[in-house]
Amino acid sequence: MIMKLLIVDDQLATLTGLANGIDWKDAGFDVVDTAQNAMEARISFARGIPDLMLCDIEMPVESGLDLIGWVRAQGYQTKVILLTCHSDFEYAQEAIRLGVSDYIVQPAPYHRIREKAEKALNVIREESSRAKMLDLARAYSSNQEEINSGVWRGYLLNTVELSALKNLPDFPDPDKPAYLILIQFVQQTDKIREWTEQSLIQVMRNTIHDAFAKNKYRRIVAKTDPGCYALAVQPTEDREMPREELIQLLHYLESMFDMYMPFSIAYYIRGPMEFARMPDAMSYLIRMRNANVTGQKGLFVEQSPASRNTVYKEQFYRWNMILKNAGGSEMARDAIESLRKYAAEGKLDGTLLMDFYRDITRLILSMQSEANDPEIFRQSFNTPSYMNAMYSQKAMEELIRLIADLYDREEKPDEKTSIVKTVQEYIEEHLSDTIRMEDLSELMHLNEDYLTRLFKKETGMSIKAYIIHQKMSAARELLQTTSLSVSSVAIQMGYNNFSHFAASYKKEFGITPAEEKKK
Repeated sequence: MIMKLLIVDDQLATLTGLANGIDWKDAGFDVVDTAQNAMEARISFARGIPDLMLCDIEMPVESGLDLIGWVRAQGYQTKVILLTCHSDFEYAQEAIRLGVSDYIVQPAPYHRIREKAEKALNVIREESSRAKMLDLARAYSSNQEEINSGVWRGYLLNTVELSALKNLPDFPDPDKPAYLILIQFVQQTDKIREWTEQSLIQVMRNTIHDAFAKNKYRRIVAKTDPGCYALAVQPTEDREMPREELIQLLHYLESMFDMYMPFSIAYYIRGPMEFARMPDAMSYLIRMRNANVTGQKGLFVEQSPASRNTVYKEQFYRWNMILKNAGGSEMARDAIESLRKYAAEGKLDGTLLMDFYRDITRLILSMQSEANDPEIFRQSFNTPSYMNAMYSQKAMEELIRLIADLYDREEKPDEKTSIVKTVQEYIEEHLSDTIRMEDLSELMHLNEDYLTRLFKKETGMSIKAYIIHQKMSAARELLQTTSLSVSSVAIQMGYNNFSHFAASYKKEFGITPAEEKKK
């Protein structure tokens, strides 16, 4: 049987001394955890219920007695030894009511504290049979909560009928209105790696329980996607629940996560509404969540349509040339700077990020096609960064840094040949546009004169002649294989002046477009 000790004291020096000044393993404890306040203590309980808790009485926000009251309200049988500075122990009556095992007047020698702890441990071992029965009861309660959560999740995903909700114990009344809230973890820190998924879920449930239980609300929460939870909230009494009241409680949740968890939360609200409407409402909330690509915390409202009128300028060719001339790190700097500029201006939404995503995908495919080992770049499509990049600015930035690093480590093909090939690809993809040298120069991130000389040296043609040749070749194919009129083909090739088109065509093939059409 693994024994866990939890030490709670708001004075860091006292807390450290108690944790390190006694050989707790020799005293019979396998796990020793510490907490500086009641909230950290609750998080420790989520990671594993302690068998014994040494707890200071006087702490800010919530006292030790408040914490013990919470422990008893959860049904936990943790033994408690209070640490107090009062020799007459003025809190004795309340401590007895809460089932405190013993108390220690501080300061006390470590050997005295150890004796008290070992005494409590012996009592715990004597009660092991009863403790096992209580564990079974808690397991049943936990299993019921898991069942409720599973059915709730299935209902929102349209795999479970509404009728299945009506016979679940400790579940909101499906026949009465409730609020639907989608909670999303955002702005995660590196400390997230120290948490298991189960501990995150348990802390989420406990924190929601604390926020809503005292206000007499029914609630059910279930994980829907990685880092996202669907919560339904309903008053236990027959009364309406003002949205302002709900938002106030959610702000409390937000502050708790900001203070004690390795992430913040964003939340999206619909309702109050009937349960029958919630699957559709869930789809709406998911769209709102996907629009929050910058990972802002707090109450998130859908962006106004005006913010979606941003015209995204194609950047694939620009980034491709920066790669070839300045390397991956410079390309990453340019791309991330562009992304953050959109975000700072309030223009970065799901639609614009998707345009960004398409250009980055083309860039990866281009790298893959030119690489000596294509598998290096192919693997990037299976990374979490790539899979989440269309929904998250942070994931997009991680993906950009990843492919830039892969590019810098890859042996490069001949740069000049690659530049010319990229120019040719751009021209072939934009035959219906008016292609100007200054546009090519900007896209390729190269001096206009240098680009002109390089292209002619590699192909034997000027860029202008190559553009005309490609346009006329495409026009010839359309004239020979389709029923399009000559004027329609001219427009498709980007010519507004029919005479100019006809002259260029005759110069290229020796006959006019009309003669070609007759043939």
